[in-house]
Amino acid sequence: MSDTIALISTGEELLTGETIDTNSAWLAAEVWDRGFYVSRMLTCGDALEDLVWAFKEATQASDKVICTGGLGPTVDDRTAIALAEWAGVPCEESAEALAQITERYARRGRAVSEANRKQAWLPQGAVVLENRWGSAPGFALTHAGSTVVCLPGVPLEMRKIFATAVAPMWTASAPTVVHKVRSFGVAESRLQAILGELDLGDAELGFRAHIPEVQVKLRFDGASQPKHREAVVERVKNALGDSVYSVDGGDLAETVVQRLMSRDETVALAESCTAGLVSGWLGDVSGVSAVLLESVVTYANEAKVRLGVPEKDIIDNGAVSESVARAMASAVRERAQSTWGVSITGIAGPSGGTPTKPVGTVHIAVCGPSGEAHQVAVIPGSRKQVRMRAAGGALALLLRQLS
Repeated sequence: MSDTIALISTGEELLTGETIDTNSAWLAAEVWDRGFYVSRMLTCGDALEDLVWAFKEATQASDKVICTGGLGPTVDDRTAIALAEWAGVPCEESAEALAQITERYARRGRAVSEANRKQAWLPQGAVVLENRWGSAPGFALTHAGSTVVCLPGVPLEMRKIFATAVAPMWTASAPTVVHKVRSFGVAESRLQAILGELDLGDAELGFRAHIPEVQVKLRFDGASQPKHREAVVERVKNALGDSVYSVDGGDLAETVVQRLMSRDETVALAESCTAGLVSGWLGDVSGVSAVLLESVVTYANEAKVRLGVPEKDIIDNGAVSESVARAMASAVRERAQSTWGVSITGIAGPSGGTPTKPVGTVHIAVCGPSGEAHQVAVIPGSRKQVRMRAAGGALALLLRQLS
């Protein structure tokens, strides 16, 4: 069991569908990258008996357990109480946890309430894991040969504490090296079909589909030779061709920003159906101000005309058309005096489609020093999925021009 980890997610909102359990998915990917396997993934509500049951089940499956959620100040936050009951120890106020909570609130100019003081009551013998990003400290308790780590349910806080305090606690008996080949535009099933026929040596193959991309994960034994790993990665890249945009690098937005910065070039965006999704994505990248000059949302036809799209193009071909996409990219580039102009216009759905332009039809254009490039696709999925995939398509098309 030494190389397995069991995961528990708590909260009634997970059982009712109000909240999606992204914590378990993220943790599973992280521990897999570190050479561990997930033996159980349990979800339970806030009832004390359910939480105690989850701890019993998880510790029977693994000697390492990570639980997220239930560390808040309200009466339905019972993770600490349940863990204490599982271990047969009392809860007591931790001076260390209380000091951390008090310091957090003091920085905000606030005093600690009795409700927040509850977050300092931990199982006897628990080790406090500092939470510098929120109010509820994490903690770890070892009992009967198993170590249970309890982290806040807030994703940002959970991820930060995992990276700073939990990951250094455990090392797999057979350390691994993971290379991530990031791809766009090819479905996970198709990637599996392509790579299933490929000689991957001793690499263990895994996938992570996260719209709009799919990551191909190649996990090698830590003792494998770098030359062997490089050869396998190169084999995968060659098999997947232009769909690969990064190896062990950032996502599409990060890759675009880095590529533009390295070339000392800039970009401007004109978005219709994505309504600023691309610029918002780029805006998440540190240093983007050096490359992103301007972004406009030209949803209405009148806005497209004001940008510089000939009205005749819209009348003759419709707002969702190659000519309009090309005109948008050219006009925004000229307006911003940027190196590149990128545009998107499409029908995100679920209504608005026609027999000749069904829902999901998206036109993307890039205008730059080397001329113009255009791509059209009918993207499947919900409105949100169409918009996200279109945003990814715009960045991927720009990357191809930058290459």
